[in-house]
Amino acid sequence: MMERKLRGAGCRVQVAGCRVQGAGCRLWGAGCRVWVARSQKIWLFLILLVISPVGMKAQKAISLEEMLAWAEANHPMGELADAVAERGEAALLQARGAFDPKLSGTYDLKEFKSTEYFNYGEAGVEWQSPYAVKIAGGYQFARGTYLNDERTVPANGQAYLAVKLPLLQGLITDAARIGRERGMLAMDRQQAMADVIRNELRYDLATRYAAWLYAERAVAINQETEELINVYLENTRGLFQQGDKAAVDTLEASVYLNTQRQATRQAQVDADLARRSLSELYWPLEFTDIPNGLRPEWLMVIPTGNWAATHPELQEARLTVNDYQLQERLKREMLKPTLDVSYYLLGDGFDLPAGDDQNGGLLDRAFKVGAKASYPIFNRKARGGVQEAELKIREGAAKLSAKTQSLEQKSAAYQDAIAAYNQQLSAAGQLADQSRRLLEAEQELFSLGESTQFLLNARQQNFQKALLNLEKLRFSRNKAVVTLRYLIAEW
Repeated sequence: MMERKLRGAGCRVQVAGCRVQGAGCRLWGAGCRVWVARSQKIWLFLILLVISPVGMKAQKAISLEEMLAWAEANHPMGELADAVAERGEAALLQARGAFDPKLSGTYDLKEFKSTEYFNYGEAGVEWQSPYAVKIAGGYQFARGTYLNDERTVPANGQAYLAVKLPLLQGLITDAARIGRERGMLAMDRQQAMADVIRNELRYDLATRYAAWLYAERAVAINQETEELINVYLENTRGLFQQGDKAAVDTLEASVYLNTQRQATRQAQVDADLARRSLSELYWPLEFTDIPNGLRPEWLMVIPTGNWAATHPELQEARLTVNDYQLQERLKREMLKPTLDVSYYLLGDGFDLPAGDDQNGGLLDRAFKVGAKASYPIFNRKARGGVQEAELKIREGAAKLSAKTQSLEQKSAAYQDAIAAYNQQLSAAGQLADQSRRLLEAEQELFSLGESTQFLLNARQQNFQKALLNLEKLRFSRNKAVVTLRYLIAEW
């Protein structure tokens, strides 16, 4: 009479001619002295969990989104990205400084043998407007025995207001205005460079997270397989003691168990290495932490959209070309001759303008005008600067075109790879399901004594290979998704 009864938490043993009773899952019957190791292992694990310092820490599921947020805020590469972005603000501030009013002052005194030859002084302020014109104002004084006629001013000193204007070179644009535009470009350019650094950090972290996910899943599969093989071994020993199985069956089951234990240990080593690799980027990772789900949605979603318009590397390349174009505009401005004119409205002391109403109009009572012109005969410096700027534009445009083409081709290739992985995952899932059903059927035949340990082990190996192959394909797909996100910078 074959009797298969099972009682007790977590017991899955079926032994011909044995009865099972008690929470500890102890078996007895004719010729049966089998203790189910799994139940004993559970109690041992609980005891170790209580006394172990590691067991005192609650197991925590860590998501990839949580790691990415932490890394961007705390990892040195995240801090580097913030510093690079802030450099744009510094560059813009520096460029705007060209339009700051400038205070100036000079003082010149000469005395010889108790004679004051001259005593000159001047203080003023000058402001470069956002356009070509400059506005200046100041006050001069001069006294002494030997004064230069050109520097002679009224006894009360002389205040002045001045307007300076370039009529040729510098009228349309100049270094200050071009510098301000370049500073505004630098804001966006530095932000793009910071986003490139963040993109690299996210890719590195996401790739290691995917590897950790796969390694932890492989450990779980191997551990489950080891537990089942251990149950097979105990069953085979029970049947051998009853005379229903040969001794070689127990030896085969024992060899298979030891082989699987080695595979489980290797999987645990791989998982530990993957965890340590991940902890290089995510320092709060604890030994008890686990991935948040075996198939996180973040890795399942395929990014879409017009990524080329916002891609940081392409954006940085475009802004670099724009910067070259601004430099080329300034170089072309240098091809023009210089012709600067100035007009000074002069006063008597601080009375502007000097003189009275009978001495002419408001602007021609007391004034000073000037003009200055220059032009290099060959102007090779300016012409060479224009040629160099044009070549930089060509180089930058070529790099932008090549980078765009490369990213488009690579992203298309990974999209095709993801679609192929999806098809393979569907087929691998079906194969794993078929292998599971074959294993369940073989287990039933083995319990009835109509199968051998060899066939049972073969079915178990095929099922384990199918599961590991399924997880490996899932890992390959996850890596492809991560790489695609990295290529198009969509996170």
